Amino acid sequence: MEKNTIKKHFSKLGLVLFLGTLLIYGIQWLSLTLAENIPAIAANNTLSFLCAMLPMYVIAYPIIFLMLKTVPAYTGLEKKKMKPLHIIAAFAMTFSAAYICNLIANMITMVIGIIKQSPVQNVILDLTGSIHPLANLFIIAICAPVMEELLFRKFIVDRTVQYGEGVAIVFSGLVFGFFHGNLVQFMYATTLGMFFAFIYIKTGNIIYTTILHFLQNFISSFVAVLILEKSGYMELMEVISGEVTESELMQVIMDNAAGLCLFAAYIIIVLCVVLAGIILFLVNMKKFTVGTREVIIPKGSRFKTLFLNVGVILYCVFWIVMMIMQLLR
Repeated sequence: MEKNTIKKHFSKLGLVLFLGTLLIYGIQWLSLTLAENIPAIAANNTLSFLCAMLPMYVIAYPIIFLMLKTVPAYTGLEKKKMKPLHIIAAFAMTFSAAYICNLIANMITMVIGIIKQSPVQNVILDLTGSIHPLANLFIIAICAPVMEELLFRKFIVDRTVQYGEGVAIVFSGLVFGFFHGNLVQFMYATTLGMFFAFIYIKTGNIIYTTILHFLQNFISSFVAVLILEKSGYMELMEVISGEVTESELMQVIMDNAAGLCLFAAYIIIVLCVVLAGIILFLVNMKKFTVGTREVIIPKGSRFKTLFLNVGVILYCVFWIVMMIMQLLR
């Protein structure tokens, strides 16, 4: 297959993702504009959030799927089963990778905040902390994993893996990372996206990556936020940041003793999972191998073929601009 033909293939994928992004923004803008005229919805963060997100999953995603179906797909992935212990090990590794990447990204945004003399907005924390936990659970932990795994693993990997497993893993991970629109999520979503793509390629089953994606979002965006809100930790931080006496500080700690113990237990469990994930990754590092497929893109031209084409450039530039705007806001 000619290099220009492969380049056109990736350009079409990028163009579909770019048009899909514009479609998502358009549908969300329209739904929120309509919601603003309904006082009960406009005054409620949870209802406004649902008005923005549900049309995206119900309308925009199916249209993107239909557009991607016009791009030829590879259907030869071999179906393999993952044992429960392997799923648990995979979760520990993905959770660990996401935690470390999130930590690094937050340090970078902190430095950027110091340079521009104002903190960088934490999009996810602000979002999940302002809506009802059940809405958070339904959208972030259930809808997002299902629809995103279908889009970025099932549809994207199936249309790139014929050019090499490594190609599909990198492409799937990067377009998935960009799709999140902010630096913090970009870093850990790209890493997770590559890991999920690897698992999907090796198992040929989207169910496993959807389970892992659900667990990741459930713990990081639902359980963590719930514990932060209910443990008294945020109240303690507010008190510490102000001018209080020692007796007032002790009173706040005593009032929230049970919650703070729960928060401490959660942190210990998270750190244990992260440590276990690091160890498992190091022990199994040699197993992370990728194979070639029917069509091989020469090493020297892979980046140019995958990313230096009209469709992918439009998609990446759009999201890079969005990330820069978010950092400077």
